[in-house]
Amino acid sequence: MNSLPVTIVSGFPGAGKTAVIEHLVKNSAGLKIGVVSNDLQGANLLNAAMNLAATGAFDYLLIEASGDSEPTLVAEALSLNDDDTEKLSGLCIDTMVTVVDAQNFQDDFQSVEEFRDRGPGSEIEDDRDIARVLIEQIEFANVILLNKTDLISEEEVGLLLAVLRKLNPDARVLDIEHGGVSAADAINTGLYQADSAAAADAWQSVLSSDETGSSDALGISSIVYRARRPFHPQRFWDFWMDGEFAPNILRSKGYFWLATKNSIAGFWSQVGQVLAAEPGGAWWAETPRAEWPSEDPELMAELNSVWDEVWGDRRQELILIGQDLDAPATRKALDACLLTESEMKSGPSSWSRLEDPFGCWESGHDCDGSHDHDHG
Repeated sequence: MNSLPVTIVSGFPGAGKTAVIEHLVKNSAGLKIGVVSNDLQGANLLNAAMNLAATGAFDYLLIEASGDSEPTLVAEALSLNDDDTEKLSGLCIDTMVTVVDAQNFQDDFQSVEEFRDRGPGSEIEDDRDIARVLIEQIEFANVILLNKTDLISEEEVGLLLAVLRKLNPDARVLDIEHGGVSAADAINTGLYQADSAAAADAWQSVLSSDETGSSDALGISSIVYRARRPFHPQRFWDFWMDGEFAPNILRSKGYFWLATKNSIAGFWSQVGQVLAAEPGGAWWAETPRAEWPSEDPELMAELNSVWDEVWGDRRQELILIGQDLDAPATRKALDACLLTESEMKSGPSSWSRLEDPFGCWESGHDCDGSHDHDHG
């Protein structure tokens, strides 16, 4: 049985997902298209999609995800991660589309609200950050549609397109009005790959090829920051809370090494004013080489490429995207967050006593203090 190809359409409430889907249905060049409503979640969503596929009445399926959905979870709910499941469900994801509201994007991107702050209709227990869900929708997409561009100026459209293309260099980014996207740009594109659950990190691999990406005409640029010394926790915290460069950084992400947590790799993620510093597991340097996954040549090659004889794989490896970002000055400010020569000589046992506003990262323990912070 041939699998029914699927386009999943994500986007915040009011972004124009329904208008996009209606336009695609009406302008699908003769394809018989089935539509699954955004009111369905999890198993219900899968069942509805499978039922449509089973009828054999459709050539293609459009799924409108709920406004606060995370596309990775929607894809997971459809259980399309391997060939056997695809044959069982009769479905295969073809394209992941995210619709962005041109008029409200900047406010949502810089928001420090959680979904439960949005008032009536919000889930009381939904403490997810609006900005973090928005960035996942953008970074996981194969196609990004900047909708409602008729409501903002031409200059604003150009800026938002530049930002979106920098946030997801692999995506097809288009500006549209009233949901008017060409079917060829959202249907049967073949852009989604079966293993693209890691697609949200695709921009990292692209940007890491250059230490400093060139700044475009609108001042949007990227920096890859690397260092082989740990950050002093308080100084790194102050860089984000009080530093002069933080307001120009739109997005940053990567691995980081805190002196007070020498054995644990940190994972850093910042979107607008929302910061998240989380434990990413032990550094490989903490694991005897005999226990390394030698059967995984790709991982072994990566480890060898970053290995330091003294500190192993411990490192700073951050990617920063910003507007009007002074790259040399930003690097210098981050360098100032690293331990000094004298601090390095004092050793890890001394580092553990440094002031640390990031809280504890003990595996399996609840810690006082959140790892998720806002900055102004």
